Amino acid sequence: MGGARSRGVRTVAGVMLAGLLAAACADGDVRPQAAATGTPPRTGELTWGTCPEPSEAEAQVWGAAEHRPAYARHAARLRCGTLTVPADWTAPQGRRLELAVALLPSTGDGPAEPLALNPGGPGVSGRLMPIGIASGGARALLDRYALVGLDVRGTGRSGPAPCPAAESLDAGPQPAAPTHRTARAYWNRLARAHTTCAEADPAQLASLTTTNAAHDLDALRRALRAPRLHYYGVSWGTSLGATYRTLFPTHSGRTLLESVVSPDPDLRGLLDGVTRAREQRFEHFTAWLAARSDRYGLGITADEVRTRLLSLRERLTTRPLRTSDGTYGRVETDQYLDSEPADRAGAGAALSSLARGRAPAGDGDGKPRTAAPPLVAPFAGTALLCSQVTHAASFAEQWSAYGERRTAYPVLGATRPMFPGSGEVPGTSTCAGLPAPERPPVEPGRAGGPLLLVAHRDEVITPLPWARAMRARTGGTLLVVGDGEHGGMAGGGCAGRVVGFFAGAEGAAAEGGVCKP
Repeated sequence: MGGARSRGVRTVAGVMLAGLLAAACADGDVRPQAAATGTPPRTGELTWGTCPEPSEAEAQVWGAAEHRPAYARHAARLRCGTLTVPADWTAPQGRRLELAVALLPSTGDGPAEPLALNPGGPGVSGRLMPIGIASGGARALLDRYALVGLDVRGTGRSGPAPCPAAESLDAGPQPAAPTHRTARAYWNRLARAHTTCAEADPAQLASLTTTNAAHDLDALRRALRAPRLHYYGVSWGTSLGATYRTLFPTHSGRTLLESVVSPDPDLRGLLDGVTRAREQRFEHFTAWLAARSDRYGLGITADEVRTRLLSLRERLTTRPLRTSDGTYGRVETDQYLDSEPADRAGAGAALSSLARGRAPAGDGDGKPRTAAPPLVAPFAGTALLCSQVTHAASFAEQWSAYGERRTAYPVLGATRPMFPGSGEVPGTSTCAGLPAPERPPVEPGRAGGPLLLVAHRDEVITPLPWARAMRARTGGTLLVVGDGEHGGMAGGGCAGRVVGFFAGAEGAAAEGGVCKP
């Protein structure tokens, strides 16, 4: 559930921008309470300091390659600090954490309220997200808001919670579909790794919850002396935003939630929903190929295309095509069948070549080439997600649900669902070995402050029906972006809708509204 990252992450340029984030602590419209010199920070206190030099990954993800001049300009104005919060908000006098915060002051003439940003993950470092937003299409937000980035507890520079035993676990080469034995073996290894890390610091694990993270946001609001907190969250950041609005309705300002996670916390239902969306996307792909039968030659109706593609997959499963460019079997074919709308031309050409017994040509073969997000804290992200969902405690339950998905969704049900709760091996879960949440997740509800829910019509990580389900619980308006992206609205052709919403243009996101990027 990665968030709205700059497209520069896809073509990392390897340029290290040293020293750009050195920042002064000049006063502005949003000012924290300064800490007394030589005294430890109090709970709820925000202390300014010198911005640490960004890593290469941080710089590239948030715009150094794509928007270098703008990135440098905004980075030079950034303020950095630490916010001291309780590890457990139900025991505020106990252990404390220091969370890394960054604030990009408004460039407008009038007073500026804080707009907090979260890129999702869960577990993606969001501290430098203000620079990414200000360097892209939604830069006009700076005219009236101070943009605030935060590394959520356990991530980035906010008391990172590593779990080497789990993070170094290698699932090994994946077959077209795992056997019960291989899936069970992976589940057991992951569960042992998680148990080892949980036993090393059970209090830390217990503190990594979405509810605690929402309390952290309100502590940030208070430290900034703001009567309300505006918020823009993507992917898992929508769960955080919905939780914040529900717990702190009178302090919730304008809220935009993009690529919305389902309000129903059942992990099995989430994995079913993602698989269903991928199956539907495949059906749309077959219709698209049929409409271009003269180009791809895979059939003149969607049913003909579907039959031919599934027959091709079966043939390559039993007799992979071995060429000097590589081997093409079931795994490679599934990648083409599961292509995003933006990659359909390449995937169609690849499938057409394979149907003729030839290897796909060149770089336009339709294979996904996305790398793992470089700023994710894997264990903290897993803990935050698993605190927000009800997950099966046994392998048997997960394996049974996987079998039902394979039957219900014969095209892609055997492959790994595109959701963080799914383990590296289909039929398992990243929550293996983690205790069930001590408290149920907060049920999203209605709150004060305008709310805009944004869904991308053809995306499968957080499908459109999830945004509709969230709207039924929280109210607000729904805007559908006519593409298959996951997040990214603030950097694309619909960025004006983001700016318009936070500027108070309510008519820009009427019910049933659509934006074509």
